[in-house]
Amino acid sequence: MARKTHDSPEAAKEAILDAAESMLVDVGAAGLRISAVAKRAGMAHPNIIHHFGSRDGMVNALAERVGNRATERITHAIDDALSAPPEDRVAAITHILETVYPDDEGRAAVWLHLDGAKSSLKPNMERIVELSHKFRLMMDPDAKIEHSKRVVMLVTLALVGEVVSGTAMKEALGYDLDESKGDRAYFKRWLAKILLNLSDEKLNTRSNNHRNSHE
Repeated sequence: MARKTHDSPEAAKEAILDAAESMLVDVGAAGLRISAVAKRAGMAHPNIIHHFGSRDGMVNALAERVGNRATERITHAIDDALSAPPEDRVAAITHILETVYPDDEGRAAVWLHLDGAKSSLKPNMERIVELSHKFRLMMDPDAKIEHSKRVVMLVTLALVGEVVSGTAMKEALGYDLDESKGDRAYFKRWLAKILLNLSDEKLNTRSNNHRNSHE
């Protein structure tokens, strides 16, 4: 394969990460070797070492890019939802959910997590929680930030689970897999309607448990 040249070090890094991400989706983390990524990127093995230092450096940089990209999409979608009229809030929340893991990005994110990649997860989640809390305050002026964090965690785990085992789970539950794309869209709309109705009163099980324990 002819070696590719790039206009700048940043362009070379992006080309390497593009190759690594496509390979990650195709073969998983175990197949993400520097030699294989170099071949797909059309450059020599030492070039990757020069730019990232090691396989771990490359994987961490990829995780950072995937995470930041997702965070930008999600925060922009929440920003848009903040100005949505009440009758459009289900559609707005559905759009937020659809931006999280489009196409194969969910698989890439899961593989990176399983591979132990390190990225700026904490500040990214803080941005998402902050905006999510603003959205919840529009519907429930007494909403607490701790419950907004739980909602974000619930949504994240639900969407990761849908990426990892959604098809197998639907098959086990007897859904028609020929309509899998429609099912994915329906799942997000269904989840959006649930989230729209998750007030702090419904989320605050602590007070209910405390009351029930004395009955």
